[in-house]
This record gives sequence, C-alpha cells and structure tokens, in this order.
Amino acid sequence: MEVGKSFTYMFEDKDWIAKIAIGGLITLIPVVGSLIVLGYVLRVVRNTRDDVTPILPEWNDIGDMLVKGFMAVLGLLIWSLPVIALACCTGLLVAALGGAGANSDDNSMAALAGFVALCMYGLMFIVALAISLFVYAPLTNFALNNQIATFWDFRGTWKYIQTNPGNYFIAFLLALVANFIAGFGIILCFIGVIFTSFWAMLVMGHLFGQVARANTPPGDPTLFPPAPPMDEPPGMMQIPMDPAPSA
Repeated sequence: MEVGKSFTYMFEDKDWIAKIAIGGLITLIPVVGSLIVLGYVLRVVRNTRDDVTPILPEWNDIGDMLVKGFMAVLGLLIWSLPVIALACCTGLLVAALGGAGANSDDNSMAALAGFVALCMYGLMFIVALAISLFVYAPLTNFALNNQIATFWDFRGTWKYIQTNPGNYFIAFLLALVANFIAGFGIILCFIGVIFTSFWAMLVMGHLFGQVARANTPPGDPTLFPPAPPMDEPPGMMQIPMDPAPSA
C-alpha cells in the first residue's frame, strides 16, 4: 500500500485548494452536507480502485452524491442496529432498577443500576468498535457497485476482509490516525477542523480504495458479485423454445 500517498495525494491535484474548500464548506450544511460529502468520498474510493487521474472528483452532479450518501447512511444504519438495541436495553434496565431503588430505602438497587449501566456501556463500546472495524468492507463494496444490498451481505463482507486482512487492518488504523490528526484543526479558531475533517475522509477513501484495488483484480467478479438484475419480475426466466421440426 502507498501509505504516504494516502495522506498527500489530494495536494497533487491542480485544483486541490478549491476542491477541499468546497468540501469543507459543504460539511457546514446540516445533515445534507454530510450526505453529499460521503457521496463524494465514495467516488474517491472508486477512482482510487480504478487508478483514475486526478483522484479527486469534480464537484459536479451534487444530486447523485446526495443520493449515494443517503443510501450509504441507510446501509450503515443496518450495522448500527446492535448498538441501538443495546442502548435501548441499557436505558430500560437502568430506569427499572432506578425506579425500584427510589421506592426503597436500600441503596443496593442504585448501586446495582450503576453497575449494570457500566457493564452495558462497556459492551456497547466493544460492539461499536467491532462494527466500525467491519463496516468499511460493505461501504467500499457499495462505492464500487452502488447496490445497497451489499450492506446486509455479511458473508461477502467477511470474505472480502479475509482476502487481504493485513492491508484492511492497516487501512483501518491509518484512517483512525487521519481522524486524530484532523482534530488538531480545532486549533485554528474552530474553523480549520472543518477542512481537516474533510481531508481525513479523503485519506480514508484513498486507503480503502487501495485495499479494493488489491482485492479485486480487473475482471474478477468473485469478491463483489453484482446484484441480481431487476429488469424482469422475480421468478421469471426465459425458457428456450425447441426449434421447429424439419420437414
């Protein structure tokens, strides 16, 4: 992997100042801005995999970026369901134990509620960390095939990671490093972090684009199988007709 290039490739673009400035400003738009930026980064993943020059896409077809970002967020929501379920269970348990303690002079229920909350929050952290590790695989896959069904293809996700786990984990760790570095942008009067955060997403897109390039050689459809065609209704198939008998 070209680790150093992932952190600097964007500066090789002759229009990098304008492109990064636009990306940083778009992130200021509530909700919609984040979706557009995510759609932009998905293009970076694809351009990196396909070795397109320049890697940074133009800021055109914003509507398509918005749609792709929205679809990706829906897919990521599927992966977030375990954490959401744990959070709901934690709230219900703590509320029940807290209510029981309020109706009693015994402090043991309050202590138990605190202990349960601590354990549940610890479990939520572990699950969230595991999800954050695995979710880059379907996100990369979606960037390449634009099929939202990719996000619940858990078998395909595991197969993708197993193909080259070393590069995948390196990309994951370096993405964390990029986000850590981006945090220093807050030093610039809270404004610089807007652009450094966008830069960190560009680093992440290039890293996992490289992983995709290594995992999916040209013409190899086995790692990212295309979704079934939608042109025909489910269950319909073409039945070959026997040729007419010769006279």
